Amino acid sequence: MFLVHPEKNKTDINLYGAVQISNTAFLVYKNSQGKVELKTGKEEKLQKKAVKNMLLRNPAVKKLLDKYKIKLSINTKTLKELTGGHMNETCNIAKGVYSILAENLNPEIDQSIVKEASMLHDLGKILIPSKILNKPARLNSKEREIMNIHSTLGYELLKSQGVKEEILELVKYHHQNLNKSGYPEFEEELPQNLPLGMQIVSIADKYSALREARVYRRKLSRLEALLILYKEVREGKVHPAVYEALMKYASLYDTDV
Repeated sequence: MFLVHPEKNKTDINLYGAVQISNTAFLVYKNSQGKVELKTGKEEKLQKKAVKNMLLRNPAVKKLLDKYKIKLSINTKTLKELTGGHMNETCNIAKGVYSILAENLNPEIDQSIVKEASMLHDLGKILIPSKILNKPARLNSKEREIMNIHSTLGYELLKSQGVKEEILELVKYHHQNLNKSGYPEFEEELPQNLPLGMQIVSIADKYSALREARVYRRKLSRLEALLILYKEVREGKVHPAVYEALMKYASLYDTDV
C-alpha cells in the first residue's frame, strides 16, 4: 500500500474538474490554498497525489476495489492517453450533438455540464488493471464485470472533489441506455434533466470509441460506426433525435470516412 498518511500531506491536491481550451483537454487541479493549475495529464506525480487524496477521502473506492478483488494501482498512463485523445474527441462530439439538438429542442441541461462530464467520464479507468483495459481479445464475463465498474469508480473518485452533482451523475451513468439496459443500474429516481445529458455523453463516448483503433479491433469507418449506433436506436437504447444529431455532426465534422 502506497497511500500517504493524511497528516503528512501538507498540501492537498484536488482534481476539481476538466476544461477544453483550443481543442486541448486540461485537468483542473486545486490545492489547499485555492491555487488552480491546468494540466494535460502528463504530470504523473501530480495525478498520483490527486488520486491518493481521492482515495483517502472516500473509502467507498477501496471497498469497491476489494469487492472485485482488484489490486490498488494507479494507471497514470491510461489518464495520459485519455487526455491526449478520447477525452478531447468525446468532448468535441458531445458539444456538436448538444449544439445541433439545441437548434430544435430547448435542452434543460447546460452545455458546460455536458462538456465537463464528457471529459471526466472515463476517469475510473485509471484503477482498472491494464491487463483488462488492453486485452487484445474479447473480455470474459469476470473481466467484463470489472471493466463495467469504471463509471462507478470515476463517480466515487470525483465525489469528494467539489465536482457538480449533475456532472457526477453523468459520469456514473454514461453507459446507461434510454431503455435502462446499461450499467450501473439506477439506484433511485434520477433528475428530470439527466436523460438528455446522459444520452449525449453516452452516444459521444460510443461514437468516439468506435472510430478509434483498439488493441482488439481496427478503427471502424464513419458508416460502420453509425450503423452500429442505428441498431441501438432500433433496440430502444438511443433516442432517435440524439442519433440524428450525431449523424448531422458526423456529416459536417467527421471528414475521415
